[in-house]
Amino acid sequence: MIEYARPRWQAPNSEADNRVGCRITELGLRREAHGRTVSSHAGRRDAPQPGRFRKDIEGLRAVAVVLVVLDHLVSWPRAGFVGVDVFFVISGFLITGLLLNESEGRGRISIRSFYARRARRILPAALTVLLVVAVAAHLVFRGARVKDTVTDVWWSLGFSANVHFANIGTDYFQANRPPSMVQHFWSLAVEEQFYLVWPVVMLIVLTLIGRRLSSAAGRSVLLAVVGAGTVASYVWALQQTAQFPAAAYFSTPVRAWELGAGALVAVASARFPGIPHSLGRARGPLSALGVAGIVVSSFIVNANSGFPAPGATLPVVGAALVIVAGIGAPLQNWTAPLTNLVSTYIGRVSFSLYLWHWPVIIIVGALIPKSTAVYYPVILTAVVALTVFSHHFIESPLRTANFRIIVPLCRSGGRRPNGSRRTFSPAHPYAALASGALAVAVLILYTLQPPPPVPASTEGGADSPPIAASQADANVAQPSPALSQAIALAADATSWPTLDPSLDHLDTNSAFAQWKGCRGATEASLSGCTFGDPRNTEKVAVVLGDSFAMAWMPTIRAALVPQHWVVYGLLMEQCPAAFVSVLDGQRRPKFQSDCDRHHAWMIAETARLNPRLVILASNFAFGRLASKASGGAAVAEYQAGMEKTISAVKAPGKPRVLTLSPPPGSPSLESCATAVAQPPSCLGKLSGGWLGLRALDAAAATATATDYADTHLWFCTAKGVCPSFVGSTPVRWDGAHLTSAYASSLGPEMASFIAKVMR
Repeated sequence: MIEYARPRWQAPNSEADNRVGCRITELGLRREAHGRTVSSHAGRRDAPQPGRFRKDIEGLRAVAVVLVVLDHLVSWPRAGFVGVDVFFVISGFLITGLLLNESEGRGRISIRSFYARRARRILPAALTVLLVVAVAAHLVFRGARVKDTVTDVWWSLGFSANVHFANIGTDYFQANRPPSMVQHFWSLAVEEQFYLVWPVVMLIVLTLIGRRLSSAAGRSVLLAVVGAGTVASYVWALQQTAQFPAAAYFSTPVRAWELGAGALVAVASARFPGIPHSLGRARGPLSALGVAGIVVSSFIVNANSGFPAPGATLPVVGAALVIVAGIGAPLQNWTAPLTNLVSTYIGRVSFSLYLWHWPVIIIVGALIPKSTAVYYPVILTAVVALTVFSHHFIESPLRTANFRIIVPLCRSGGRRPNGSRRTFSPAHPYAALASGALAVAVLILYTLQPPPPVPASTEGGADSPPIAASQADANVAQPSPALSQAIALAADATSWPTLDPSLDHLDTNSAFAQWKGCRGATEASLSGCTFGDPRNTEKVAVVLGDSFAMAWMPTIRAALVPQHWVVYGLLMEQCPAAFVSVLDGQRRPKFQSDCDRHHAWMIAETARLNPRLVILASNFAFGRLASKASGGAAVAEYQAGMEKTISAVKAPGKPRVLTLSPPPGSPSLESCATAVAQPPSCLGKLSGGWLGLRALDAAAATATATDYADTHLWFCTAKGVCPSFVGSTPVRWDGAHLTSAYASSLGPEMASFIAKVMR
């Protein structure tokens, strides 16, 4: 986020550290002295206007941060995340203007002073939030989520969170993990990476070139550089958004054009100061148009808009218009929506508000069910309290602290001179303390109550009616009495057993270890997903499908390999068994053609292997259809795709074909197994989406005269309640895919059902 809090250098503890601390402080004092020199030039007509304080920009910050918070808290407006793009424009404008003022006032740009100012502005609040998040993760969460959070914090400390979350976002299995408490730090990382380059570029243009050219000529060169860089970044953003949208979202080069847009306004207003002054009565409509563009974009941008390019164009242009409208103009009536006390205060505390709101939402969401009446009041109270406290006691005091006192203290061996004033004095302490006390009181009162046992489902769709065992048809795989009893006991459990594998081992690495070479089988790598003796050509089974089929592989292996079958997995993650063209969750453009080729290969390979048994298993989200079909058309396309696959693999050797239902989902243990949650909080239930997919797969099996296995009773009670563990074994490692341990335990159940099918 944009330039905000500056850190306070800590007092040294040893004599050696005293010298280092004093040296750092003396540099800081010289920096502040330079800052006053800069300010003295801000009033000149040819000085860049970004140097003066702008209440309307504070209000623009308020608009941006409110959009982001609303989006994260209530998912409205649907594209409230465009507020981050507004922040990028503001940051590019202000930072570039300050650097121009420094160059004008001192004749050069001090890179060291710039980074010292950035540190003072950013680190105190950011480090405080990261520290609290690391501690809260250990107090609230359990298992792998604690480890993941600490890893995220380390990446954020290195201003590399965007790189880290881009890697997660392009990894199918990592992308399904619970949201990180510091995921919003990606925008801070983008800014700091941008500012590793931008001040150096300005230094080269204004200092080196400017010595040989007039000030106007130097600014013209800088304007050309900024314009060219912004256009180049925008073109790159268009290309990367189309090809790698998940990675492009977090990419600094892709986002640079948004900061460049603000920098372009700053440089242009410095190069041509007469233009902003000539706007006259057009300022009001221009500002209103800019704000309207930002607000409208928060409602109309969607997944198909191509984000950040061209999807972010409207909010970026809107922010630029608001900034241009206020350059060189005194406050007027048209600025009231942005310059009133409420807007300017929210804008002033927007950095702290941005940093704190997301961790609070995640933590409170883990402790309090969203359906309860106190969910939103607790979040709002905690966010307001932490924001006010952070801004007035950490961010603002350390940004404006008088560090002159430290130099005499260093030189006098730590003795405070008589009459020296306080290092800092926080503003509004009573408001901050009252807000903090209220938040703590609400949280303590609520935690005294036991969490209600509210079953949840992670699959989406409408709630489904209970399914009684007496209603089961021949397609329903009946569990053994021992398994049925174990599932019933787990559904009624009120305390956690000692899970094996433990929560610490429920992560992506464990999934990769169990699936090994099955993630994307090809002719060259098929041996990595082959189980049993390949020399056995009499009892051959082939498994087709996506990652859900991969998760079934331990079950199928345990059922068939001991009976001297050889099992081949012709699998590709996110590529369903149904012969339909689909997009992947990361919207990679090459995935559609890769999956289409895989479909053709798996059918040809099945014919070559000449199996006695073909097993189809996958899950499906209809929004992934490349055809963009919806409603009845999407249902018909999917069912036709299933029938096409079944008919194609059945035709050559007339093998038996068995379609498995996907396991019903439940809340991810990483999310729901918190320090205060009990097993009822992690119960799932059959959803309308699961029932609909079951009906389509069963209909395709009926139409092709093949077999279908409804496996829900291997995971859920007869009433449709699905526990997250059975016995001491976690059922799913991410709320959807089976753990290897539980999948293997179902081997006897699968063997019994397959034996019935093969008769």
